[in-house]
Amino acid sequence: MTVLELSGWGEKAPYHVGEGVLADLPELARPHLAGRQAFVITDANVGPLYGSEIAERLDAACLELPAGEEYKQWPAVERVLRWLVSHEADRQSVLIAVGGGVITDLVGFAAAVMLRGIPWIAVPTTLLCMADAAVGGKTGIDLDVGKNLVGAFWPPRMVVADPLVLATLHLREMRSGLAEVIKSAMIAPSTLEPVLDSHLAPVAAGDPLHAWELIVGCVRVKADIVEMDERESGPRQALNLGHTLAHGLEGAGEYRRFLHGEAVAWGLLGALRLARDRGLLSTAEAQTWAERIQTLAPLPDLEGLPWDSIAQYVARDKKRQGGRVGWVLPRLGGVVLDVACGDVEVAAVYARLASLPAQGPFNSLF
Repeated sequence: MTVLELSGWGEKAPYHVGEGVLADLPELARPHLAGRQAFVITDANVGPLYGSEIAERLDAACLELPAGEEYKQWPAVERVLRWLVSHEADRQSVLIAVGGGVITDLVGFAAAVMLRGIPWIAVPTTLLCMADAAVGGKTGIDLDVGKNLVGAFWPPRMVVADPLVLATLHLREMRSGLAEVIKSAMIAPSTLEPVLDSHLAPVAAGDPLHAWELIVGCVRVKADIVEMDERESGPRQALNLGHTLAHGLEGAGEYRRFLHGEAVAWGLLGALRLARDRGLLSTAEAQTWAERIQTLAPLPDLEGLPWDSIAQYVARDKKRQGGRVGWVLPRLGGVVLDVACGDVEVAAVYARLASLPAQGPFNSLF
């Protein structure tokens, strides 16, 4: 087991990652649960696999929510809050989120607003959540007009990630998580490129035993960035690489068509084309990254999603400042923040994306 340290809001939180570490959860959680009520919240997919068992081992009440991004909205939060009230939760109670990014975001937000803030623990069960969503303290829910427009910065007191649980993921979910891994590698290539190239293909083929190093690398990169910029006013914006377009795709697809990482993969391809056209990357460099994203194919196609249906979500992006959206674009060795990209420029790139087959080849974009 490896223990990484997450910093934020004047506190330190351990991130425990290792094969089989889930068996140690009661012992690891003991300092956080001593004399407190524990409440496990999971979803209909994860509950039968891990959520119910974890609740039983922790002697905790368990709530199972519907699974899917389309449920990451106000009604689910209200359901959690009313359930907690009915079980007489107080400010010393601890919520335990067992699931992927949706459960982590939603439960973290419920913890932030319940009684003006109660502690919570993240037990991520997807690669996307282990490598990204469980780190950094950003919690939130979607509105029908945009993704993650409601939320709070409220970090977990502890994260426990066991790569062995990834064996139960569908291949599509595993590849969705790898999109966030590729994103992190584009932000910090000197740190992650070597391990990415040796582990990407096996994990994309469904091998969880190669995921550990990718998770550790991504957590370290994200934790370092978050420590510099807890509230996303500067360097932390780098973590939005690929997400401006991705959130637009998710909204236009009514949060059902794309898994988050699938939308991010398209968003990364769009960012690569914008960067190449602006001279931030050479064609060869952009194609190298596109070939890595190719490992995640096929992606859901973009057929029937015209740019106008996506642009309205992009225009409402939560990172908008001064009436415009600043894009994050890759460059050799990292990223460039807050790039002004015109509507015509972005629409032209999206038209090229939409012409690509879902299975690629994606390097034909350049």
